[in-house]
Amino acid sequence: MKIALGTVQFGLEYGISNTCGRTDQRSVNQILQYACDNGIDTIDTAAQYGESESVLGSFSDNNCNWNIVTKTPSFIHDSIQKRHTKQLRECFNNSLLSLNKKCIYGLLMHSCSDLFKNNGDFLFKEMEYLKSIGLVEKIGVSVYSKQEIDQVLDNFKIDLIQLPVSILDQTLIHDGSLTKLKKYGVEIHARSVFLQGLMFMEKDMIPSYFNPIIKNIDAFQNLAIELSFSRLELALSYVASICEIDKIVVGVNTINQLKEVIKAAKLRTDFQKHKRISIRNPIYTNPSLWKI
Repeated sequence: MKIALGTVQFGLEYGISNTCGRTDQRSVNQILQYACDNGIDTIDTAAQYGESESVLGSFSDNNCNWNIVTKTPSFIHDSIQKRHTKQLRECFNNSLLSLNKKCIYGLLMHSCSDLFKNNGDFLFKEMEYLKSIGLVEKIGVSVYSKQEIDQVLDNFKIDLIQLPVSILDQTLIHDGSLTKLKKYGVEIHARSVFLQGLMFMEKDMIPSYFNPIIKNIDAFQNLAIELSFSRLELALSYVASICEIDKIVVGVNTINQLKEVIKAAKLRTDFQKHKRISIRNPIYTNPSLWKI
């Protein structure tokens, strides 16, 4: 199963199209149990996702042996000091406590740019130490661009990366980044595959900020009709068809949404045929740059 369960909705009200708010504990338990029973083995979380880690830690089914990926804190200072490595370790240890785990699968640098601040390598050395003592199996980064990928690969040995890919954001597919990462033996987790649900919204509900890309969203929605796919099926089958991608991080608010995701993730489409609807400008595909 290529799906990895994203959990930001378990701790925060998240997503431009989210009308459900934060997912309650009862729904979380239902989602986790269904995910476990249907072959999903990977969970993506972070200490910065509100109560997400503690919500996950309260789930008690010992038969679910999750591969959990969490993230470091972000560091606001221009220069990394030894106290920041201590902060990273304390945050990681708190994550283990919240998750009720002795060790986890992955730890990602939440803000890739932190590694390239003065003494940023201190942070990566701390991550390598946590890996060396068996607290985490794989270490890596979360990135947004080819430039970040190239810079990381030139300077650090990573095992795991999380990056944005969607049918509307094909940049890292066609610029060779995915192929390059595989040559380095890096496990690839795709995120932002729905652009927070933007591509599913009806035109009259989309904020005016996105007017310059309405034609791309229209093209996506019309393509789904043409292929007899739902919008969800087209969006997921597109990413699932990319062989370099190991996991697709998808967040849900309800068990019914998860059922739809699992069903859609089994479909495939020829992703090479849909280049025309891709959006090139990152101010529309990178949610951290949205001004709405």
